Amino acid sequence: MFKFDFAIDDIDEEFSSLSVEPEPSKSPQEAHPTVPSREHPIEEFLDALPTLISYSPLSIPVPSKDLTVHLVRRDLFDARFQLIAEGTVDPEDADGHLTQIKEEDEDEEEKERKPMDPSILEYLDAPSDLLPGVYEGGLKTWECSLDLVEYLESSDSFKSYSGNRVIELGCGTAIPSLYVLLKALSEPPSPTETHIHLQDYNASVLELVTFPNALLTWYLSPASLSFRTSTTPTDPSNPTESAPTIDPTEAGELPITPALKSAFLASLKDHNIVLRFFSGAWESFSLSSSGGAYNLLLTSETIYRQEALPSLMRLLDEGSGLGLGLDEMVEAKLSLDDGERERERVGGMCLVAAKVLYFGVGGGISDFVDMVKRREEGRRGEVSTVLERTAGIGRKVLRVDWE
Repeated sequence: MFKFDFAIDDIDEEFSSLSVEPEPSKSPQEAHPTVPSREHPIEEFLDALPTLISYSPLSIPVPSKDLTVHLVRRDLFDARFQLIAEGTVDPEDADGHLTQIKEEDEDEEEKERKPMDPSILEYLDAPSDLLPGVYEGGLKTWECSLDLVEYLESSDSFKSYSGNRVIELGCGTAIPSLYVLLKALSEPPSPTETHIHLQDYNASVLELVTFPNALLTWYLSPASLSFRTSTTPTDPSNPTESAPTIDPTEAGELPITPALKSAFLASLKDHNIVLRFFSGAWESFSLSSSGGAYNLLLTSETIYRQEALPSLMRLLDEGSGLGLGLDEMVEAKLSLDDGERERERVGGMCLVAAKVLYFGVGGGISDFVDMVKRREEGRRGEVSTVLERTAGIGRKVLRVDWE
């Protein structure tokens, strides 16, 4: 088992060590079977929500603007508590293992109604942060996702996110996408739909943290103001009927009521925002099923496994220009300064945030950059560093421009 310090722990400590569980000796097909891609309707995750969500603040400093971006995210212990309450996890298991609870008098149909998802359940308590091809670390928030938020806020690359199409590949807790969603919900509605698509290997990550975080972000935004101010408890002894105010600098709990769910969906419709959720392996994910090209493509802490890079690059390449011809994607213009011809790329912006090196799993920025420049299938690209952190294990936000 490999360990190295560079993660942000979602429960007690700000920083924890990443553990990569060694894989058994298997063929590549056996070790990493292709998990079919699947889209999850938003109603699926709404129905899976508990009656109360516990959350903690996440503050992201932006030194260049002398400000701090405030977001909130669901507590990981709260996700585990939900599984216990649903009878998915046995709280009395002395070894801390996650097991299915089945009452002796349950019939077979009832026993099958809550199947376990071993790709997630085994890792809520386990020391490993990821097992490549099984669980890809999406329950935790990683440092590089915060770097993406800092860059987006400091660069002003998008004056407005309304009317744009955004996708985050390997989203996990989806911190960069939460930032984009918060911005879109804080702006006047666009006549053009705003699409924010969230993709992760594990469906349970989407259910337990990604979607609840999106819901919390809506509640934190001005878009929920009418709901928060119009909801009053009919029974003062039942606080779950009221709509509390979220302080993004403090931990708290949000009651999940039918009225809140309806208000959330109505607010997305009013702001012309479409949220879509996809799970499964990148190998099986086709962007043609998600609607085509994107204005902004994000991915964070996803280049640690070299064998996964070709599929990731395919998605970033296609997503930045799917449905556009090469002539439309790359235009030549005459520079007025020195007369040299420069290439102006007008496709979607691809941002990749990563560690310089991922010890124990073989990946890192140099391998990623080399593969982008030497691809044999699809377009090659140029990679530039737009944000860099040199303290500790080096981190960078990279921009990929496809030729």
